Amino acid sequence: MKHVYFPALLAAFFLLFYCASNQTQDPPRIQEAVRDADRTASGLSARTLRLVEDAVFEVVVKKAGEDPTVYEKELDWDVVPYAIRTDAYYSIGTAFAISETELITAFHVINLGFASMVYDHYYVRDSRGRIYEVDQIIAGSNERDFLVFTAEGLSVREYFQFERNFRTGDPVFSIGNALGEGIVVRNGLILGTVPEEEAGRWNQLKSSADGNPGNSGGPLVTPEGNVVGLAVALRDGNILYSVPAEVILDLPRNSLPYRFKSSYRHLILANTAIRVFETQIPLPGNYLSVGRQLVSAYDREYVSAMEELFSTAPAYLNGPNNVYLLDSVISSGFPELDFVNRDDDNWHLSDLDVKSYNLPDDGRLIQATISGFSIYKINKPKSAPLSSISTDPRYILDLMLQNMRMDRTLWGNQTYRILSFGDPSSVSEYRDALGRPWIAAHWLIGFDDKVLFMYILPLPNGPAVVMTIQSSSQFKVYEWDIRRTCDHIHAAYVATFDEWDDFITLGKYIPDFLKDFTFTWEQDTRQVSFSYPGLSFGAGPEVLDWDSSSELFLGPSYYNQDDEVEFGIRKIILQRDVRGREYTILYKNIRPDSRLGAKAAESWTDLVQAKYPFDGNPGISAKDNTGSIGAMLSAQRADPDIRYSLYLSMENPQGEDMLKSRMEALINGIVIER
Repeated sequence: MKHVYFPALLAAFFLLFYCASNQTQDPPRIQEAVRDADRTASGLSARTLRLVEDAVFEVVVKKAGEDPTVYEKELDWDVVPYAIRTDAYYSIGTAFAISETELITAFHVINLGFASMVYDHYYVRDSRGRIYEVDQIIAGSNERDFLVFTAEGLSVREYFQFERNFRTGDPVFSIGNALGEGIVVRNGLILGTVPEEEAGRWNQLKSSADGNPGNSGGPLVTPEGNVVGLAVALRDGNILYSVPAEVILDLPRNSLPYRFKSSYRHLILANTAIRVFETQIPLPGNYLSVGRQLVSAYDREYVSAMEELFSTAPAYLNGPNNVYLLDSVISSGFPELDFVNRDDDNWHLSDLDVKSYNLPDDGRLIQATISGFSIYKINKPKSAPLSSISTDPRYILDLMLQNMRMDRTLWGNQTYRILSFGDPSSVSEYRDALGRPWIAAHWLIGFDDKVLFMYILPLPNGPAVVMTIQSSSQFKVYEWDIRRTCDHIHAAYVATFDEWDDFITLGKYIPDFLKDFTFTWEQDTRQVSFSYPGLSFGAGPEVLDWDSSSELFLGPSYYNQDDEVEFGIRKIILQRDVRGREYTILYKNIRPDSRLGAKAAESWTDLVQAKYPFDGNPGISAKDNTGSIGAMLSAQRADPDIRYSLYLSMENPQGEDMLKSRMEALINGIVIER
């Protein structure tokens, strides 16, 4: 089995310290590791040196298993130091014995509040290379940053004793697996204490004893070997912060208090919330069980906090902050996101900046990125089966990776292009607030301890995709976020006539608002027709010279009608060819809210009075050899707050009479009930 290099995210996961182990065969005797340090550690007792060897441990996690990732070229493992690539474990910190069966480390080393999907079991390794899995949690606190635990089958003859009393200027020694190069002892002086940052509820101990990644969780001892503190952080470059013995000893052992303050936000909202999460887990308890309880409690807290955040934001769709959103209709094939504008606290439809990539066979990949989320629209290559390009997560991701670069850094500057992550770890379905079916897939990226989330919305000419890559320990948090994001994505349904025929056959992937939609394209007669509740449309070559590559665009949106918010199709575009010079647009106009201003009101008046370009009079440009004509249509059940406008544009119009004749044929094929 190949072992991957320690991922950068794991360093963040353990917050303050980590190290890559250098244990290759049998780890070196501790006496060898501290021989040089002993020259500066004069006065350190022989008993303390024995404790360093027999009662100090590495905290380790097992490396991820086989990597299913496909790379552009073979990984060169020789660039990774031999000691790292041959060790089956990663060393992430230090622990030491405080009784025959109890060990202690920093809480952030064995962080039970974050459930990595890759590094989900913790172990300790002794100076002889023997491995013991963590077992029972005896005491601890995430705020005070310590954890007392046992390990299966582990007991020691000698162990460290705590010392409550210390004075500024006292000599001390830090002991820990610094930089993964064995247990190192380094001397320094106590510099004093500093109150914990939030409310000064306890003091942290400062010393000049050195520390490095890997020291976290190790003891800070007197020359006699008594523990005055537990190393937790190195700050200002050379100041070692430790949890004093009294802070550890004075905390009751019957439960594990867990508390932190967090800020909550969502990319579509302007408001934020700050909440304090607190819970207690009864002790003792198996470490896996304790971790599951903490994670489950926080997952509930997160959902509660986010629901509160959304409830305190401006009301969505109803209320005074939605006039701009309810007046907006998506006008392109790229999905847009509605959001609360920080400047006016109103809901708006986004206009995202996009990047575009060519795909084979006239396909296109379009991307916009916002707050760590990427939104994609794939215009399918002509040869790609719609069932694959819209519903097969691996097919979709592989196509994206082969046409946009994503790299893995193995060591230093050694980068390797990723061509595939293989099959997804899981696939499920999510039906959003609009009744649209999304395919939810995720890939566990073991070498980086991350999860790639992909939510796929099948569309007639290729899917919309929402994607983000996040820490695996935050899986449920980002699952919640991405689903709420999907609820607020607006997508047009656009495709060629042939693609529409294929899309209708997808069955369960048709959204609720199109469940009664019918579409027919007759190649022989070049007749196109479609219908949905309230409207039917039919047009043949007497309107435009349609063919199978002609496109139908359906633009759905929310809108206000009879003081109720409705969702439906407001814009219909039929485009004869890819140049976009021959087309017709049918638009459902809604009387604008007075808060939209005088310009919107004037445009509405022009529609009611059927002014140009909707006055039924053709216009011809001899220079461009184009013609256009517009008209207002009447519904069978008239509504004074709704007006339907129809517009036709074409090349080589062959005179005004021909334009009028084509418009008349177009109007005759449209039936609007309301």
